[in-house]
Amino acid sequence: MSELRKHIAYLDEFPDREVQTPACLSCIPDIMAHAGPGETMQKLSSTRKLLYSMGGLTMNITNLVISQWLYKFYVTDRHIPEPGWEIFGWTITAGILFGSFIFLGRITDAITDPLVAYWSDNTRSRFGRRIPYILYGIIPFAVVFALLWAPPVDGPSWANVITSFVLVQAYFVLYTIVVTPYLALLPEITPDQKTRVNVSTLQALFTMFGTILFAALGPLIAAFGYTATGIIVTIIAALFLMPTLFAIREQQRQEAGGKKITLRQWIVMTLRNRPFAYLIGATSLFWYALNMLIIFVPVWNQKVLGLGEDAVALIMGPFIILNIIFFIIFNLIAKRFGKYFAFLLTLLGSAITIPMIGLVGVDAFWGDFSAHVYSIDFMASILPDYNPWVVQTMVMVCLVAMPIAGFLMLPFAILADIVDYDEKQTGKRREAIFFGVQAIFQKSMIGVSALMLGLLDVTPNELTDFQDAMGGLKIAIYTAGAACFVGFLIFLGYPIRDTGGQIRLVPNRFDNFLRDKIFRQSE
Repeated sequence: MSELRKHIAYLDEFPDREVQTPACLSCIPDIMAHAGPGETMQKLSSTRKLLYSMGGLTMNITNLVISQWLYKFYVTDRHIPEPGWEIFGWTITAGILFGSFIFLGRITDAITDPLVAYWSDNTRSRFGRRIPYILYGIIPFAVVFALLWAPPVDGPSWANVITSFVLVQAYFVLYTIVVTPYLALLPEITPDQKTRVNVSTLQALFTMFGTILFAALGPLIAAFGYTATGIIVTIIAALFLMPTLFAIREQQRQEAGGKKITLRQWIVMTLRNRPFAYLIGATSLFWYALNMLIIFVPVWNQKVLGLGEDAVALIMGPFIILNIIFFIIFNLIAKRFGKYFAFLLTLLGSAITIPMIGLVGVDAFWGDFSAHVYSIDFMASILPDYNPWVVQTMVMVCLVAMPIAGFLMLPFAILADIVDYDEKQTGKRREAIFFGVQAIFQKSMIGVSALMLGLLDVTPNELTDFQDAMGGLKIAIYTAGAACFVGFLIFLGYPIRDTGGQIRLVPNRFDNFLRDKIFRQSE
């Protein structure tokens, strides 16, 4: 136990003194196991890992359906009227009105994330700190999601305007209530590094399955309509999240006493966690790039390749397949070389491959490659009429899919390590607040990426000239690649390393700069 106390003392002193040699924290699992009565972590069987990870599908498919179809359902399919208002010469259309509902919903989402996280971290119940939010939130969440696709009036109506506004805000609040505690369970249910990577990989796989299922729902809408499809998605989403309630048993914790900490203090403590500062900087920039790509693909498909919406699957199919393959590869890399190295590889790989999409159409680079692909009978049967840019885009999207697979699975596992570090600093387990605070920054960067696309005139309704489309979209992907590279530079300073199931802290000049020039000034 004397060795254990030395490790804890090191962690307590690390932020405030220069450290010349790294200290091994291989005893962290023992700290977790011997912290006090009732705190022993449950062993996660393969079945429990699978059942918990299934919630990744729920998170993804509901957000995709809301983002892609809700606007079309209410605006294009005419469930809300055209108000025709004019404000300073600007005509408010149905699209602008409903778009403002979604924008306000995202603001509501960003505000409620840290609130729910704070409440969850400080909840004490016989079910634990996270499970009660999922248990009591899943049914209202499912009901609100289903009601979004069943407006009170069939056709344009102001009743639909009021109802949709209320339901959209309720959806984002309930999504936070359910998902933030769900994510916060990962660092709590296992201290084992390899297990965390495995669970994050499974979670990413179910997230990808949600994307595949979303892509396959188009024919269902055509056959049965939005309302029936919305109900089907609701049932699927609920069924994939509910297993967490039965698979995970939270442990009661004995934590350091003291006066109650306010929400503001809770957030400030989180922002002053130096490893978290590196992670949130890198992941927020990556979300900027990733959202740029999400919007980029269908616009590029339509305006540059000249293909219809049904051809998006042609471009995204190889992307999804490569994602799934590289989930396994990044899982092995993270276990062998550590999550730090694997995530640096993700950031640098994305910074290199995303801008390479700009090589599409550069004949000097491709030569006769596209013609050779079309000469293959199988490829010619699945590709549209000869268009070399289609083949080139598919190749580049496949390259981008490889590093992005690492981003879809690694950040949650890395954040779990940060939560462990934070507990040694504060004496408290505060998993949820980290997920809540990071959501503020990440969702803000998603908004910035949408704004950047608007400034570059690359939205589908505004593109009219082929060359302008090409130019604006290339600038968009170049900024996405630059964001990934800056994220790579930031994450170089991340001080936590894990190899062979052990954790150690490595002070470096990046961390010294952050401590001396930024945090100390704020204090």
